[in-house]
Amino acid sequence: MANILVVDDEVGVCCVIQHLLVREGYAVTAVTDGRLAMDAVTRGDFAAALIDLNLADMDGNDVIRAARAARPNMPIVLMSGLVLESGRGTPDFLGLSAKVSGLHRLAKPFKPRDLAQLMRDILPHDADSLAVATMLRQ
Repeated sequence: MANILVVDDEVGVCCVIQHLLVREGYAVTAVTDGRLAMDAVTRGDFAAALIDLNLADMDGNDVIRAARAARPNMPIVLMSGLVLESGRGTPDFLGLSAKVSGLHRLAKPFKPRDLAQLMRDILPHDADSLAVATMLRQ
């Protein structure tokens, strides 16, 4: 079962993402602090990481850099609610970061099916994980 690191400073967001990913058959480690996230990415064996761009105690890009240094081939999903709003001139931080870093991205708010599809796209499921996910959905 693939272990996914979720980093978001909002406890509710971590809980929702954790619930959705467990339902899909993943193990999840969720942290709400950038410094704990930095420690987790250097010590843990994660198949992928979902990292919020704006953390209360540090820039999410610092966590991403640490994750890249520790696990260069690990898929990283950059999450943010800072997306371009039509006609308002707000910079598209999510789009800019994804282009520069080559990261996967997930705009908040998102639909559960979008998160599930993204994880299926970036991580292959083994037969055991699919069986667990099917049982959890029933």
